[in-house]
Amino acid sequence: MARFTIHGRTQDECQQALDDLRRLLDVTVTLPPTDRLGGAWIARATRKAPDQTVRGLVVR
Repeated sequence: MARFTIHGRTQDECQQALDDLRRLLDVTVTLPPTDRLGGAWIARATRKAPDQTVRGLVVR
């Protein structure tokens, strides 16, 4: 599984970067843009391995 953290100075910048990532890759948003850390906006997304195997193990 791949994990992505998107950073932005504003909510719009963070959302645009997240939208760009979603357009390029089949990802699931796990944390929408938030500024709960104060001053910086972040969002998170994940993507399962395309063949459902990670390091030789089957993903369930």
